[in-house]
Amino acid sequence: MTTSAYPFSAHYFEHASKDDLQHLLEIMHYTVQAETPEDVKQVLARAKSFLPFDHLIGGLVRLGPHGTFEGFSDVLNVDFPEEWLYLYWKNRYAEVDPVLRALMKSNQTQVWSQVYANVTSEREKEFVEAATSFGLTDGVTTGSLDPVCGVATYFAFAGGDTAEHPRFVKFVDYIGQHLHWALLRAASKTFPTTDTCVTTLSPREVTVLNWIKSGKTNWEISQIIGITERTIRFHVESIFGKLDVSSRTQAVAVAVQHGLPNLVA
Repeated sequence: MTTSAYPFSAHYFEHASKDDLQHLLEIMHYTVQAETPEDVKQVLARAKSFLPFDHLIGGLVRLGPHGTFEGFSDVLNVDFPEEWLYLYWKNRYAEVDPVLRALMKSNQTQVWSQVYANVTSEREKEFVEAATSFGLTDGVTTGSLDPVCGVATYFAFAGGDTAEHPRFVKFVDYIGQHLHWALLRAASKTFPTTDTCVTTLSPREVTVLNWIKSGKTNWEISQIIGITERTIRFHVESIFGKLDVSSRTQAVAVAVQHGLPNLVA
């Protein structure tokens, strides 16, 4: 890689304070050391402590031959509402999410309020209304495309002090470039094609699967949820069928890979 391929963007820091620069340097220090998705998630948590946002999530988007959306992978949820993530998967909102689509099309950091102002289709309006019901009305999403590998990264920062957002957009953009490389380096090298199956899980099945991920037996899950062990076995068999797996270990692997949201029992 030549130095001209990724020139230093000095203009990002023209109005940065000493504290800003120190925080950014700290984030970069840990970003270059990240070796696993969990390492990247910890970097995201550090970034959130500096930036004026309440919620943060990141991950990979798998792309089709023509750059079309084909699913998520290596989802790193710092603190987006789990119920919203489930609804997002269940309703296939990725297909109409105007911010995600704008990011994939332009390969540039997106300010939600600017994107939402231009939505036109009924499905897009439905998405914005649903997001608003969870308080997800303002934010910034950054990331980058890697067409050679057929993937893209996204890092969504939402909520918080909206008056402060404009000052931090350039910082988010700069951090996003380096988070992109860190996640590509750390992420799984093979991507499962089970997103459609994951979205078919019911809320109760998601709950059971997350208790399985926590190492609970069918009997223990039945006691926690308050239903019979036979019913739990039925749910487990249904989960196996929908995810096209044959063991609890494989089912957990899918849950971890896709950052499946935790739902309360």
